This record gives sequence, structure tokens and C-alpha cells, in this order.
Amino acid sequence: MSVELDEVCSASPAGFRQIGRSTEGRPLGGASYGGGPLKISLVAGAHADEPVGPRTLERLAGWLETEPAAKPLLEKATFSICPDINPDGRERNSTWTAPSSTDLRDYLRHRKRESPGDDIEFGFPDAGGRPARNENLVVAEFLRERGPFNFHSSLHGMAFAEGAWYLVNRREPAGTAELREKLGAFTASLGMGFHDWDRQGEKGFFRIAPGFCTTPTSSAMKRHFEDLSQPLEAEKFLPSSMEYAASLGGDPLCMVSEIPLFLVTPTPPGSSTPGANFIDLLQRLPEAWAEFESGREEELLKLERLFSLEPVPERTAMKLQLGMIFLASGLLELEELL
Repeated sequence: MSVELDEVCSASPAGFRQIGRSTEGRPLGGASYGGGPLKISLVAGAHADEPVGPRTLERLAGWLETEPAAKPLLEKATFSICPDINPDGRERNSTWTAPSSTDLRDYLRHRKRESPGDDIEFGFPDAGGRPARNENLVVAEFLRERGPFNFHSSLHGMAFAEGAWYLVNRREPAGTAELREKLGAFTASLGMGFHDWDRQGEKGFFRIAPGFCTTPTSSAMKRHFEDLSQPLEAEKFLPSSMEYAASLGGDPLCMVSEIPLFLVTPTPPGSSTPGANFIDLLQRLPEAWAEFESGREEELLKLERLFSLEPVPERTAMKLQLGMIFLASGLLELEELL
């Protein structure tokens, strides 16, 4: 079968049943679709300033729920979906996330992100750890009742990147070779390349190949803050959704999509520093923004020109996330998406 991703992106958002409430009392939604043997869990919205993931899952669920074209997938798989595991954060960012095209100045003015120690992605319950947030307890129970899973994904985003970046809980390059080839071809079909960033193991990020890195781990996060002499911050980290899904058994493939809000001019091939343009932008942006807030826009305009900063169309970002889900889970082949 083939899937028209434009149809999925155009679907009306699903109406999820309430499975619990957030810390501030907002409803948390979740639902399962299909009855096939391939068990897939999908969550999004953990980081409040990454708005595309929840919209992707809301529309995917709406498409699965209403479209006859989804029937073959529902016979092959069971989808367990929590589209937005951080509704309080979504509300705090609603000023700049309401439009479908993100404005750089609105983003820089109004984005609000949780501190590392209050990270819902790294807040799933763990015996002996600190008490988990209510959001994490609710989602953990939803997943526990439906696991173990064959595939789990947490949809994320980056403010700036040179292309799509995918994180996977498989460190051996041979284990991802075929998937990398498929995702590379699919990503290129949407006019985008890979983001290449070598964090050299920081927080558990180990580069596998251009565009691919290992998923960070809670233990590596703890070590990072311990090395910074911040033991109280280190103690706040609990398992990620990937680690929690894996703890339910079945050795699932777990992936994170990191799709940029703003695309940065790619670093020329052969550069000694992968992602050099991206790194340069991150180093220069704070000063440019401080000057902008003081009434001087020249430096910010200069960075926009130098790095060709353009918002990634929301539909493109949604398709990249959907393509990752369908290809990595094994539900569809590349030619069925193109």
C-alpha cells in the first residue's frame, strides 16, 4: 500500500479521550488505534518550545480514525498515541506557536522552555528516583498498559539546524545502515538534507553518521551535571520516554525526530567540523539578540542573511516526522511514501 502524506497532514485532529491531567490541571489525551501485531507507541510535546510534534500526532490519529485508506495499517499495527504530554508548556508558548509559519523574532521573544531538571522527556518514573511529575505518571501508566512495544518514538524539534537530525537507541552503525539510507532518500525528497553534529558523547549523544546520533540517556545526563559540580540538578533526571518504553520489554527500536524550526545554510562538505555553520550561529546569536532587544537590529539581520535563516514549512516538518515513523517501524517501504 502507499500513503499520501499530504492527506495525513490535512486530516482533522483527533478527539482524544482524557487519560489524566497535567500539573496545572489541563487534560492529557491518549488513545489506541488498530489491532495489528506490530505495537507502536508515539508521544510528542515533551519540550514546550517544539510545537510541530503534537500537531503531527493529532493529525495522524485523526487520519487513522476516519480514513478508509488507513485500514491496511490498522490491520498490521496497533498505535498507542499521546499527542501532547506537556499541555502546560504548550499553553505558555501559545503566543508564538499559533501561526503555522514561525517568526524568528516572535520565537526569540516568547519561547518558554523547561529547565533541564524539569524536563518531561527525562521525567518518567523510576524506582528509587525522585517523585515523577503527574504528566509522566499518567503517560507511563498509559504506555505500561499497552506495552511492550516494537517501536517507540518521541517527536522533538530544534530551533536551528542544518537539516533533519534523527536519534536512535542503536549505537552500532551496522544496525541502522538500511534505515539511514531510506531516511536519507526520504528526507532529500522533501528538499532537505541531514544535520550533522558531533557532540562526542556529551549527555549520551554519540554520532553514528551524518544525520544520525544515539539517543541521550538519563545516566549520561546525570554525569554531565555532576561533572559541572551541580549534583542537585543531576538528581532531578529520571528515565526518558525511550528508556521507559524499553523497560516494558521487547527491545523496541526507539527514535527521536529533531526537525528544525529554522533551517541554517548547510556546512560545506569536507569541513573539518560537522555542523560548523550551526555551531557558529549558536555562538553568535545571544549577542545579536541582546542588541536587538536594545533597539539595534543590524546584527540579527546580518545573521539571517549570513546563515539564510528560513522557517521550515510546518507541513514539511510533519511529513519528515511521519516518514520516520512509517519507515523506522517497518510499516511502509520508501517507495510507498514517495
